[in-house]
Amino acid sequence: MEFFLGIGMGIMISLIYSFGPAFFSLLQTSVHYGFKVARPFAFGVNLSDIITVSLLLTVLSGVDMVSLMHNLYVVIMGGSVLVLFAIYFFLHKTHDAEDSGSVMKFRAGDAPKWYSVYLRGFAINFFNPIIWLYWVSIVAMASGAGGVSTNHLYLFFAGVLLTTVSLDVLKCKLASMLQRFLTARVLNIMNKIIGCILLAFAAYLVFSMLLSK
Repeated sequence: MEFFLGIGMGIMISLIYSFGPAFFSLLQTSVHYGFKVARPFAFGVNLSDIITVSLLLTVLSGVDMVSLMHNLYVVIMGGSVLVLFAIYFFLHKTHDAEDSGSVMKFRAGDAPKWYSVYLRGFAINFFNPIIWLYWVSIVAMASGAGGVSTNHLYLFFAGVLLTTVSLDVLKCKLASMLQRFLTARVLNIMNKIIGCILLAFAAYLVFSMLLSK
Protein backbone atom coordinates (compact mmCIF):
# COMPACT_ATOMS: atom_id res chain seq x y z
CA MET A 1 0.00 0.00 0.00
CA GLU A 2 2.78 2.44 0.93
CA PHE A 3 4.50 1.80 -2.40
CA PHE A 4 1.40 2.81 -4.36
CA LEU A 5 0.89 5.86 -2.14
CA GLY A 6 4.48 6.76 -3.03
CA ILE A 7 3.66 6.47 -6.74
CA GLY A 8 0.79 8.91 -6.25
CA MET A 9 3.06 11.30 -4.35
CA GLY A 10 5.71 10.97 -7.06
CA ILE A 11 3.20 11.98 -9.74
CA MET A 12 2.11 14.99 -7.68
CA ILE A 13 5.73 16.01 -7.08
CA SER A 14 6.59 15.77 -10.77
CA LEU A 15 3.54 17.77 -11.83
CA ILE A 16 3.59 20.49 -9.17
CA TYR A 17 6.86 20.73 -7.26
CA SER A 18 9.60 19.87 -9.76
CA PHE A 19 10.17 23.26 -11.39
CA GLY A 20 13.62 23.86 -9.92
CA PRO A 21 17.13 24.33 -11.37
CA ALA A 22 17.48 20.62 -12.22
CA PHE A 23 14.19 20.66 -14.16
CA PHE A 24 15.22 23.58 -16.38
CA SER A 25 18.69 22.13 -16.92
CA LEU A 26 17.11 18.81 -17.84
CA LEU A 27 14.95 20.50 -20.46
CA GLN A 28 17.93 22.43 -21.81
CA THR A 29 20.03 19.28 -22.17
CA SER A 30 17.16 17.35 -23.78
CA VAL A 31 16.39 20.07 -26.31
CA HIS A 32 20.06 20.64 -27.16
CA TYR A 33 21.33 17.08 -27.48
CA GLY A 34 18.34 14.77 -27.66
CA PHE A 35 16.94 11.98 -25.53
CA LYS A 36 19.90 9.58 -25.52
CA VAL A 37 22.36 12.21 -24.26
CA ALA A 38 19.96 13.81 -21.74
CA ARG A 39 18.76 10.57 -20.15
CA PRO A 40 21.82 10.24 -17.82
CA PHE A 41 20.95 13.70 -16.43
CA ALA A 42 17.65 12.31 -15.12
CA PHE A 43 19.44 9.36 -13.51
CA GLY A 44 22.00 11.71 -11.92
CA VAL A 45 19.17 13.72 -10.37
CA ASN A 46 17.57 10.48 -9.20
CA LEU A 47 20.80 9.30 -7.52
CA SER A 48 20.96 12.64 -5.72
CA ASP A 49 17.38 12.22 -4.51
CA ILE A 50 18.04 8.64 -3.34
CA ILE A 51 21.08 9.73 -1.31
CA THR A 52 19.25 12.75 0.12
CA VAL A 53 16.19 10.75 1.21
CA SER A 54 18.37 7.93 2.62
CA LEU A 55 20.39 10.40 4.69
CA LEU A 56 17.27 12.14 5.97
CA LEU A 57 15.76 8.82 7.04
CA THR A 58 18.92 7.60 8.79
CA VAL A 59 21.95 9.60 9.95
CA LEU A 60 20.25 13.00 9.66
CA SER A 61 16.90 12.01 11.17
CA GLY A 62 17.62 13.89 14.43
CA VAL A 63 19.13 17.01 12.85
CA ASP A 64 17.24 20.30 12.49
CA MET A 65 17.63 20.40 8.71
CA VAL A 66 15.55 23.55 8.25
CA SER A 67 18.01 25.60 10.33
CA LEU A 68 20.99 23.86 8.72
CA MET A 69 19.80 24.62 5.20
CA HIS A 70 19.61 28.33 6.10
CA ASN A 71 23.18 28.28 7.41
CA LEU A 72 25.40 30.89 5.75
CA TYR A 73 28.03 28.39 4.58
CA VAL A 74 25.47 25.94 3.21
CA VAL A 75 23.75 28.74 1.28
CA ILE A 76 27.09 30.00 -0.08
CA MET A 77 28.00 26.50 -1.27
CA GLY A 78 24.61 25.85 -2.85
CA GLY A 79 24.43 29.30 -4.40
CA SER A 80 27.95 28.96 -5.79
CA VAL A 81 27.03 25.71 -7.55
CA LEU A 82 24.02 27.38 -9.18
CA VAL A 83 26.11 30.41 -10.20
CA LEU A 84 28.77 28.16 -11.75
CA PHE A 85 26.16 26.35 -13.80
CA ALA A 86 24.63 29.70 -14.79
CA ILE A 87 28.05 30.90 -16.03
CA TYR A 88 28.41 27.66 -17.98
CA PHE A 89 25.10 28.27 -19.75
CA PHE A 90 25.94 31.92 -20.42
CA LEU A 91 29.29 31.01 -22.00
CA HIS A 92 28.15 27.86 -23.82
CA LYS A 93 27.66 28.55 -27.53
CA THR A 94 25.74 26.27 -29.84
CA HIS A 95 27.06 26.20 -33.42
CA ASP A 96 25.23 24.56 -36.27
CA ALA A 97 27.36 22.36 -38.48
CA GLU A 98 26.05 24.18 -41.53
CA ASP A 99 24.33 27.47 -40.84
CA SER A 100 23.24 29.21 -37.63
CA GLY A 101 19.89 30.00 -39.20
CA SER A 102 19.03 26.44 -40.13
CA VAL A 103 17.57 23.63 -38.06
CA MET A 104 20.16 22.05 -35.80
CA LYS A 105 22.10 19.03 -37.03
CA PHE A 106 24.49 17.95 -34.28
CA ARG A 107 27.63 16.05 -35.13
CA ALA A 108 28.37 13.00 -32.97
CA GLY A 109 31.33 14.75 -31.35
CA ASP A 110 29.26 17.78 -30.32
CA ALA A 111 27.45 16.04 -27.47
CA PRO A 112 28.98 15.79 -23.96
CA LYS A 113 29.97 12.41 -22.54
CA TRP A 114 27.30 10.52 -20.60
CA TYR A 115 29.22 10.68 -17.33
CA SER A 116 29.56 14.46 -17.66
CA VAL A 117 25.79 14.79 -18.08
CA TYR A 118 25.21 12.33 -15.21
CA LEU A 119 27.45 14.27 -12.82
CA ARG A 120 25.87 17.55 -13.88
CA GLY A 121 22.41 16.24 -12.97
CA PHE A 122 23.69 14.94 -9.65
CA ALA A 123 25.58 18.11 -8.67
CA ILE A 124 22.93 20.67 -9.58
CA ASN A 125 20.40 18.74 -7.50
CA PHE A 126 22.45 17.49 -4.55
CA PHE A 127 24.15 20.81 -3.73
CA ASN A 128 20.96 22.84 -3.90
CA PRO A 129 19.64 23.59 -0.37
CA ILE A 130 16.15 24.17 -1.79
CA ILE A 131 15.99 20.51 -2.81
CA TRP A 132 17.04 19.41 0.67
CA LEU A 133 14.32 21.54 2.28
CA TYR A 134 11.82 20.16 -0.20
CA TRP A 135 12.72 16.56 0.74
CA VAL A 136 12.76 17.47 4.46
CA SER A 137 9.14 18.58 4.17
CA ILE A 138 8.12 15.39 2.32
CA VAL A 139 9.97 13.12 4.79
CA ALA A 140 8.34 14.97 7.72
CA MET A 141 4.91 14.62 6.13
CA ALA A 142 5.41 10.91 5.38
CA SER A 143 6.77 10.23 8.87
CA GLY A 144 3.84 11.94 10.57
CA ALA A 145 4.12 11.90 14.32
CA GLY A 146 6.42 8.87 14.34
CA GLY A 147 3.69 6.27 13.88
CA VAL A 148 5.05 4.98 10.57
CA SER A 149 7.68 2.24 10.58
CA THR A 150 10.98 2.62 8.77
CA ASN A 151 10.15 -0.23 6.37
CA HIS A 152 6.91 1.49 5.38
CA LEU A 153 8.79 4.73 4.78
CA TYR A 154 11.32 2.99 2.54
CA LEU A 155 8.48 1.42 0.53
CA PHE A 156 6.78 4.80 0.24
CA PHE A 157 9.91 6.57 -0.98
CA ALA A 158 10.76 3.71 -3.33
CA GLY A 159 7.44 4.46 -5.04
CA VAL A 160 8.12 8.20 -4.99
CA LEU A 161 11.63 7.97 -6.45
CA LEU A 162 10.78 5.35 -9.07
CA THR A 163 7.91 7.51 -10.27
CA THR A 164 9.87 10.78 -10.34
CA VAL A 165 12.78 9.31 -12.32
CA SER A 166 10.35 7.66 -14.77
CA LEU A 167 8.57 10.97 -15.33
CA ASP A 168 11.90 12.80 -15.67
CA VAL A 169 12.91 10.36 -18.42
CA LEU A 170 9.55 11.03 -20.08
CA LYS A 171 10.23 14.79 -19.87
CA CYS A 172 13.58 14.14 -21.58
CA LYS A 173 11.83 12.32 -24.40
CA LEU A 174 9.17 14.98 -24.89
CA ALA A 175 11.64 17.88 -24.76
CA SER A 176 14.03 16.15 -27.19
CA MET A 177 11.24 16.07 -29.78
CA LEU A 178 11.54 19.87 -30.05
CA GLN A 179 15.15 19.60 -31.22
CA ARG A 180 14.30 19.18 -34.88
CA PHE A 181 12.48 22.53 -34.93
CA LEU A 182 15.17 24.69 -33.28
CA THR A 183 18.04 26.73 -34.69
CA ALA A 184 21.41 27.54 -33.16
CA ARG A 185 20.25 31.10 -32.47
CA VAL A 186 17.17 29.89 -30.56
CA LEU A 187 19.25 27.42 -28.53
CA ASN A 188 21.78 30.12 -27.62
CA ILE A 189 18.93 32.33 -26.41
CA MET A 190 17.63 29.38 -24.41
CA ASN A 191 21.07 29.02 -22.78
CA LYS A 192 20.88 32.63 -21.61
CA ILE A 193 17.35 32.13 -20.25
CA ILE A 194 18.37 29.01 -18.31
CA GLY A 195 21.39 30.91 -16.95
CA CYS A 196 19.12 33.71 -15.73
CA ILE A 197 16.77 31.19 -14.09
CA LEU A 198 19.68 29.58 -12.21
CA LEU A 199 20.89 33.00 -11.04
CA ALA A 200 17.36 33.73 -9.84
CA PHE A 201 17.37 30.55 -7.76
CA ALA A 202 20.78 31.49 -6.31
CA ALA A 203 19.42 34.92 -5.36
CA TYR A 204 16.37 33.26 -3.80
CA LEU A 205 18.66 31.14 -1.61
CA VAL A 206 20.41 34.25 -0.31
CA PHE A 207 17.22 36.24 0.33
CA SER A 208 15.45 33.32 2.01
CA MET A 209 18.44 32.93 4.35
CA LEU A 210 18.42 36.64 5.18
CA LEU A 211 14.68 36.66 5.81
CA SER A 212 14.97 33.65 8.14
CA LYS A 213 17.41 35.52 10.44
